[in-house]
Amino acid sequence: MAHTVNSEKIVDAQKSSGKVRLTIMLSSTLAVGFLLGYLASAFVPLVPPPQSPAASPSAAPGPKLSPSEIDAALKAAHASLDAGDLQAAWEKYHQILLTDRNHVEALTHLGVILMGSNQPDEAIKLYDRALSLNPQYAHALFDKGQALQAKGDAKGAIKVFREFLALVPPDSDDAKRVKGWIAGMGDSSRSPRNEGSGLGNK
Repeated sequence: MAHTVNSEKIVDAQKSSGKVRLTIMLSSTLAVGFLLGYLASAFVPLVPPPQSPAASPSAAPGPKLSPSEIDAALKAAHASLDAGDLQAAWEKYHQILLTDRNHVEALTHLGVILMGSNQPDEAIKLYDRALSLNPQYAHALFDKGQALQAKGDAKGAIKVFREFLALVPPDSDDAKRVKGWIAGMGDSSRSPRNEGSGLGNK
């Protein structure tokens, strides 16, 4: 009789222990899910500044811009990029994205900066984000095609370049250059990385 009582107590204890472990597991799962959901909702796809010997390690983008200041900041960023001052250009584009995270022009030009820093994979992510917001943004297609070609992905580059050609005048200088790249895709001497971007800041 005593043996039966002890056995019942052991079974009850095991059941209680199992319930406690299940409760802890469910609580942990819910906590992790909540944390991941919070991080996903709070995430802003901004990129770190390109590493440069001339860049200050403490450099950081300035305060958010008002909507009326975005155009002026964009012009200043383009001017810095054209002058080769990648740090100053990055800070301005980043400021714009702090105000408008879906600014396709700023996203695309941050990709250009990353390409200049030999980070094609990260650049492509920004081009893809810009194109998800505006699939007909020719500048992002032009630059993404160059990034894919730089990675050696001729098939991907040709596909993107053809999408670009469908959006621009066929007799434009940029269209002619892209047609040349497609025709000579296997010729490294005609790589767009050697010829530069012809679209300018658009």
